[in-house]
Amino acid sequence: MQKARLLRSGTDKMLAGVCGGIATYLGVDSVFVRLAFLVLAFASGVGFLIYLILMVIMPSEAKFEQSSSKVVQDNLDQYGNDISSNIKRIRTHPQGPVIAAGLLIVLGFYLLFSNLGWLAWLGSGVFWALFLIGAGIFFMARRNRENGS
Repeated sequence: MQKARLLRSGTDKMLAGVCGGIATYLGVDSVFVRLAFLVLAFASGVGFLIYLILMVIMPSEAKFEQSSSKVVQDNLDQYGNDISSNIKRIRTHPQGPVIAAGLLIVLGFYLLFSNLGWLAWLGSGVFWALFLIGAGIFFMARRNRENGS
């Protein structure tokens, strides 16, 4: 009898194949595993941490015969290369500054709303939230001026 192995999926993946691999191992639909990670990420933040750890330590289907240390090293090298190539791609994207400005604004509003309360204006959390919102608006306005619109 073949022993089931926990492997990152090469075909059923959205990021690294962790949820697809867990779903295959458990014999369930990968949507349920993704939803579980999403709920854990928003409920306590632990889902994001678990996903990152599994992303590094789980071998892919193509490399399941390697030793654990080799799997971790290969995964870290692969993700380092992926991140650097994605950063290069994002820097050359024509809408990159607008996307970055939008993310800053969204993050700023999130921090602002999470810190609002009776004494929220006395804390430094409001300052950083307003700073991020202002930085996002500044970058959008600068881009609009550069494009002449």
